[in-house]
Amino acid sequence: MQILSERWVTTAKPHHCWGCTREYPTKTKMGYIVSVDGGKLSGVYWCKICEDFLSDNYKDIDFESGFDYGDLLEFDNYPDREIIKKSKAEVKP
Repeated sequence: MQILSERWVTTAKPHHCWGCTREYPTKTKMGYIVSVDGGKLSGVYWCKICEDFLSDNYKDIDFESGFDYGDLLEFDNYPDREIIKKSKAEVKP
């Protein structure tokens, strides 16, 4: 995976954070990352909580492999991990 650009944006519509899957409303300041992996171009949004978590835990994370949607919730020390996972489980049919 190669990061092509990274910037902070104020969203024009609701977006889900790639790291924690939370939905954030319009006019939220989020990180936007454009990357290419295996020839596939993609753009994802990251919330401030996930950005801070990545910065604080960078030694324990394999950045070269990238992240699947919601992967940060698998870290035991992710903030509000259990609350987010429980709310997602309650929504599923």
